[in-house]
Amino acid sequence: MLRSFAVLVFSVLTPFALLAADVPNVKFTALPGESLNEHKIRFQDLKGKVVLVDFWATWCEPCKEALPHYAALYKKYKQQGLVVIAINEDEKAVERDAYLKKTPYPFPVFADPEKKLLATFDVAAIPTVFVFDKNTKPVTFIRGFDAKKAQVLEKTVQDLLNVR
Repeated sequence: MLRSFAVLVFSVLTPFALLAADVPNVKFTALPGESLNEHKIRFQDLKGKVVLVDFWATWCEPCKEALPHYAALYKKYKQQGLVVIAINEDEKAVERDAYLKKTPYPFPVFADPEKKLLATFDVAAIPTVFVFDKNTKPVTFIRGFDAKKAQVLEKTVQDLLNVR
């Protein structure tokens, strides 16, 4: 079921080429849109928070492995200021909606069926998760998902939140 909320859209501040060690210079902006679940997100809510933005799809097995990890991170660190936003890349809403109904997540999920956000972030493969600091500055990104990358991500979140 779609709910009308503010969707997170990202605009490029400067042109960039996404190299192995480069993080795109992007900025959050809020525009009208639809959330795929009942979780709201507003631009002003992100200032002072550490934000993970994950790109995923239902046909991507590593994506489906990563999402429960992001849900656990969110539950563990939300009181300290972690925000997780999932951007779904499925073209078919029926498959996506069925998956989300069967597997709900505690954070906002937005649709990007036309791949506009994917292009803005220059995402070459999914899953890809971007990490933004408390000033909404991009810090790093991680492509793919495995136990080692999960540990690196949690350590990055802990460092940005100043928690252990």
